Amino acid sequence: MAVLRFGVIGVGYFGKHYVRVLQEMEGAELVGVFTQSEKEIEGLSSQIRRYASADDLMADLLIDCVVIATPVSTHADMAIAALERGKHVLLEKPIAGSLKDAERIAQTVRASGRTFMIGHQYCYNDYIRQLKKEIENKTIGQITYIFAQHLYAGPVRLDIGCFWETATHELAIIDYLFPGIKPKAVTSQILDMTCCGRDDATTALISFDNGLMATIVTSWFAPQKVRRMLFTGTNGMAVFDEKEKDPLVLTTYPYPAGESPELHTSHFFNMNDFERVVGQGVQTEPLRNQVMHFMECIREQKIPLTDIGHALRVTGLLDMVVSG
Repeated sequence: MAVLRFGVIGVGYFGKHYVRVLQEMEGAELVGVFTQSEKEIEGLSSQIRRYASADDLMADLLIDCVVIATPVSTHADMAIAALERGKHVLLEKPIAGSLKDAERIAQTVRASGRTFMIGHQYCYNDYIRQLKKEIENKTIGQITYIFAQHLYAGPVRLDIGCFWETATHELAIIDYLFPGIKPKAVTSQILDMTCCGRDDATTALISFDNGLMATIVTSWFAPQKVRRMLFTGTNGMAVFDEKEKDPLVLTTYPYPAGESPELHTSHFFNMNDFERVVGQGVQTEPLRNQVMHFMECIREQKIPLTDIGHALRVTGLLDMVVSG
């Protein structure tokens, strides 16, 4: 198996995790990094190169693949430059700060012939993978409604708003779980608490062409971190909450049908009768799954799960909510 040689641009808040994983990953070699802060690379092996600029890293013929984990405002130019240099690109989410810039990247991806993947790591989470199988098997019936909360205490980004930064995860999960669905209508309420021209808290209601409806609530001004998604189906419910001991729990119980007497009471759910399905333990770190998939797609010339088409669909939804 040929070793794929990587360079990482941006070794800060999240980029440092790529540096760690690539040093541990079989079949990968971390050749070098570029970062604007020397503190971020303290303790890094002296065998890993430090480049003077992102352009120097991308120009190095030793490097096959570039991971970009820089501020969102730099993503489009960085990704386009790397692709034009003939590199395979793994770009951290969100793909760009606007739909226009995402489309610029897409044009370059199509012309490059290189593998491009967006880092929507929840699509590589073992619990989300199991949930997809349960949905396909109709364990909780037809999914009709999703309620998602994504709350935390910063960091506050300067180049994008809260919904664009955070709801990328929830929208990527929805796109992964329900392939082919298209938004039919979007309404949103946006709050700019700091009067800086970007949203600090947003509630979005999205209805899709298959009848699915989703509510997504985001804020980066919250004292506790909450990342929870509730999936309501015709035969039960599923909750994904990574803060819980059991991050994925399904409960199966059908809604009353027709003129059932239970329809006339708000207590038709008998909690003691629930069949509880607990998700299986995570086998692999999601980021490791993601990088492994990226490498597999390069070697086998496969289209990544979170490819440019997926990224454009997610960005299109973000744009509809924020612009609407």
